[in-house]
Amino acid sequence: MTADKEITAPEEQTNLVQAGTLLKHKREQLGLSQKQIADRLRLRVSIIQSIENNQFASDQVATFTKGYLRSYAKVVGMDVNTVLKAYSSEEKTVEPEAQEMKSFSRKTNREKHDSRIMTLTWGIVIVIIGISSLWWWQNQETAVEDLTSSTEQEQEIEQQLSDEQLAEQPAEHDFTTLEAEAPLDVEPQAEATTEEQEKKGVEAEEPMTGEEALNDSPAEEPVSAEPTSASNTLKITFNGDCWISVKDDLGNTLSTGVKKAGQSLELAGQLPYKVILGAPENVSMTLSSEPVDLSGYTSGKVARFTLP
Repeated sequence: MTADKEITAPEEQTNLVQAGTLLKHKREQLGLSQKQIADRLRLRVSIIQSIENNQFASDQVATFTKGYLRSYAKVVGMDVNTVLKAYSSEEKTVEPEAQEMKSFSRKTNREKHDSRIMTLTWGIVIVIIGISSLWWWQNQETAVEDLTSSTEQEQEIEQQLSDEQLAEQPAEHDFTTLEAEAPLDVEPQAEATTEEQEKKGVEAEEPMTGEEALNDSPAEEPVSAEPTSASNTLKITFNGDCWISVKDDLGNTLSTGVKKAGQSLELAGQLPYKVILGAPENVSMTLSSEPVDLSGYTSGKVARFTLP
């Protein structure tokens, strides 16, 4: 009984000694420094100091602590099980505080944050796509309306011009008929003159004096001075597509049709001019080098006026 008590006593004393103290005593017996132990284990000296002072980090997992103790025991040549048994008895006396799983909570918070950012990003993208679609649809609708209004204006102008041409056709036909019938009235007179000359006989021509020659010569009609081109020159510049019709006082059509942007015209005829513009906002003009004010005509409507 006495022998059993003696054997049990040292074991209890060994168990009461902390693991870090056992390793420290063994290192000192071998004459090694903490720096040497740290170099062999490839650890920091501060970790060796914490182990020997039995200051194990509360937030450190027990598996890592046991790994450090096991490696330390092998370096100094101690029994690994003895050191771990001492650490286990110490671990039972001091219950570790419950540690919050920070890594998991941080991951969860980060996932929530990323999810919110992704939702916000998709919302912004959807809003931008909606605005772009609305803008495109409005532009397409405006273009269709402009094209329709332009086509309607051209049709209206063409219809008006055709009506004007139909109204002018009878006058032109009467004028042509009169010209065609005029020679019929002249021919009987010529025949009567020939018969009279045949009855009277052709008298011998006598030389006429200078005064008689002057009196018999046809009188020259005075040449009317035509106005200079600068006084009735109409210059038209187009900033966009526009249908035009320009006629002078004699009814001559000086220009008609659709003109493109960048074109320019220089017209001359008998004043005044009758002008029709399908899109007056796309036209600028000058008459006799004086600008013509077109600001009073509404955009998108046909302008009709007379110059000057």
